Amino acid sequence: MGNTVDQAWIVHKFGGSSVADASCFRQVAEIVEADPTRGLGVVLSACKGVTDTLLNLVSQAERREEAAFRAGLTALRERHGAIARELLTPGRADSYLKVLDADIADIAGILHAVALIRSAAQNIRDLVAGYGEIWSTRLFAAFLAERGNRGNVQWVDARKVVVVEWGPLGPAVLWKESAANLAAVRDAGARTLVITGFIASDRNGIQTTLGRNGSDFSGSIFGALLDSAEIHIWTDVDGVL
Repeated sequence: MGNTVDQAWIVHKFGGSSVADASCFRQVAEIVEADPTRGLGVVLSACKGVTDTLLNLVSQAERREEAAFRAGLTALRERHGAIARELLTPGRADSYLKVLDADIADIAGILHAVALIRSAAQNIRDLVAGYGEIWSTRLFAAFLAERGNRGNVQWVDARKVVVVEWGPLGPAVLWKESAANLAAVRDAGARTLVITGFIASDRNGIQTTLGRNGSDFSGSIFGALLDSAEIHIWTDVDGVL
């Protein structure tokens, strides 16, 4: 797509272990800030273990274990809230928690409906499972913006960008539609895009996922959409990035 060297983007993708807690968020921020590239795409997974927890909540709802899934939601709220309180100023933390609480209430309503019918379709599982990436990226975008070392930081919801069709071989990206969506939502002044991994939408605008370990696929997708010069996949080994 014709980027010059000084205009080229680089995409960094970080897995769940890289955003497990506040200390990990700080380390990711330092890595991102150390990259002098003008345009950076930062794709994040959910905080470690959150996707599995969310899927387990759906299973608990199917078994009508309402006390269990409500306790699980409370634990997720407390975990993300604790990270937000540690990383963000009080005002920004309050803003983050207000949206988080609305999400938790929405999930509780979904799980209550699942409990009533004792069954969850795949689109319900995809909807619930995708919240982990939404929470981690919203939090990181707020944290990175507050640090102020990467200029204008924009949160990008991949559900508004990536369009896929599922087939026998898995999700196929509809590149023309996805590129047009990115152009429509992207802030031209943003030097850093913090992007939700794992989630996308189908042609009908219904949320879907890219399958297990889909955040790596997200990194590749946004690398292509941004015509990136490089894609860096970060993995924790023995507790070190």
